[in-house]
Amino acid sequence: MHELDLLDIWRQQHPFDNRYSWRGPNHKQSRLDYFMITSDIEAFVVSSDKGISYRSDHSPVLINLRFSSQIRGKGTWKFNNSLLRETEFIDKVKGDIKTVIEEYESDPSMDIETEDKQFNISYQLLWDMIKMKVRGSAISFSSFQKKEGNKKEKELLYKISL
Repeated sequence: MHELDLLDIWRQQHPFDNRYSWRGPNHKQSRLDYFMITSDIEAFVVSSDKGISYRSDHSPVLINLRFSSQIRGKGTWKFNNSLLRETEFIDKVKGDIKTVIEEYESDPSMDIETEDKQFNISYQLLWDMIKMKVRGSAISFSSFQKKEGNKKEKELLYKISL
C-alpha cells in the first residue's frame, strides 16, 4: 500500500473503531471491505462510514468527498492560433526562441547551426522553456491587442454619439 501511496481512509478516520464489513455464518465477522485512496485525495474527504447491509453479507464502505471547498486555478491555457496571422507576433516568437536558445547553450562563442548546439539543460527542459516564453509573449500580445481594440471601439462609439 505504501508503494502505491494508498491509504485506507476509514481506518485513518476511525483508528480505534472495531466495525466489521463482512458477517458470515456462525457469527464470524471480518473487515474485508476497504475504500483505498491516494494521499492527494485525502484533503477532499469529509467523512467515511460503514453502511448497513441489505440482502448481503457485506456492509458498504461509504465516503463523502467535497471538491468545491478547494481553490481552483485559472485552468488550462490554450494558444490562440489566430496570432499566427500577425507578422509582428511571428517575429516576436522567433526572437523569443533565439533568446532562449542563446541563454541555455553551453558554448555561445561557437557559431554552429541550432540542431548541432549543446545546451546546459536537457532538450525536454529547453523545449519547456521555449513554450513558457512563447506562452508569455502570446498572453502579452493578446492583451495588448484587446486593449487597442477596446480603445478603438470607444473612439468609434464617441464619434457615433456626436
